[in-house]
Amino acid sequence: MTIIKTVLLPALLCASSALWAWSNHTLISHQLAQSLPEVANAKPVEVESLEDFLMATEKEMAIMLTEDELWMRNNLWFYAPRPDALAFEATGTRDDIKKRFTRAIRINPNMKLIDYAQLIPGDQRSQNPSVTPKQISVFKNYGYLETVQLLDLAKTQTVKPLDVLVSANDEPDHGLDIGLFTDSNTDYGKEYGFGPQPFGNPNLEYGTQAPFHMGFYHESSVIYSLAGFLGKSYPEYRIHLFKRLSEFAFENGHDYWGWRFMGWGLHYIGDFSNPYHITPVPGNSTLKTIWVGLLSLLGLPQSQTDAIQLVSNRHTALEDFQSVVMTNAYKQGNHKHETITALNAPDTVRDYEESHVVNVFAKSSYDKAENINQVLLNSMPAKYVMDETVEYSGLGAEETLIETVKQHSGEQGFNELQSNISGLLSDFSHNGASYIRGILSK
Repeated sequence: MTIIKTVLLPALLCASSALWAWSNHTLISHQLAQSLPEVANAKPVEVESLEDFLMATEKEMAIMLTEDELWMRNNLWFYAPRPDALAFEATGTRDDIKKRFTRAIRINPNMKLIDYAQLIPGDQRSQNPSVTPKQISVFKNYGYLETVQLLDLAKTQTVKPLDVLVSANDEPDHGLDIGLFTDSNTDYGKEYGFGPQPFGNPNLEYGTQAPFHMGFYHESSVIYSLAGFLGKSYPEYRIHLFKRLSEFAFENGHDYWGWRFMGWGLHYIGDFSNPYHITPVPGNSTLKTIWVGLLSLLGLPQSQTDAIQLVSNRHTALEDFQSVVMTNAYKQGNHKHETITALNAPDTVRDYEESHVVNVFAKSSYDKAENINQVLLNSMPAKYVMDETVEYSGLGAEETLIETVKQHSGEQGFNELQSNISGLLSDFSHNGASYIRGILSK
């Protein structure tokens, strides 16, 4: 265990500094949702505060969450049971109902959870955002939120389900899963029952969300036998929980929250379409991983340091490329762009099953990890993805990344990288459409 943990755990610590699977999840969810008639043509819904929703369904919610807790304990691949003291109870008091609910579903209780719409690039419904990033994010670094339109939604206002779904789809990256472990230095982390953080860097602003946004289900038996901490991840839990909450909201006539919870669950399915969230070191064999760890134990830690830097650089470069390409396409109104059309829902959508999260969603991404890593190495300058002495995020490469890739590898290399990313997005469209229809079929 010591050998593997020596190399894998630090690699995951560093990789969590680039923890968004895809920057701005509205970019990948909008076309998927718009291509599904049952979403695009759904009747407008009335905006409803979380408190109003919970007060209206309090008794039913208590029963549902209790039943679902038992189901998750018996059925999920890995699950840390919710402490009984956190069970949601119907008390009839409004003042603490948000706190009781966020504790019961074990999310960051400091999430703002206001009602807003996050628009895709090029959608200019308002010249100035009426909501600021600070109002929706718990972080100090707002990143792409500084550049998108964020519109305030007034209580009882009607809004398109499409807007609710794609806005909510980005919400888990605004702090939903931050500080949930016993060593997170938060009061709620000590209560939630997840134990110490198994991987991810707790010292980074985004680091504590790693075990909720990354899932390593398909490593070799050798890896698992020596590094059991890799199995302690929670995307499957989040996907199921938010699916059940979405179904519950629809069943009880609170469609706004039905769409919003659906968007939350869809986020983690989007994470799973990025191989860097499914396998800790894409492109490394089990033998190489063990060898690097062994060198570190023998007093030669440089190989480990280099591996950490490279996986972090590649992860970030891949996300930057996808983000820049799709943002440009949307700003130009080019909705026929390859990366956007890849997200059209397929003609035939598989029926959703709980086991698909691990056996289909994660597996398809895992199977593409080695190839996407190699394509990235072929397409990007060595300085970005093969030079362990460079911190890619400090290069300021994002703004000129398209031109740089074309200059380095030509149109063929650029197209190959774009095509492979489109393939990952196409997987998300299949998996996401299955998830959405699985909820709506109820």
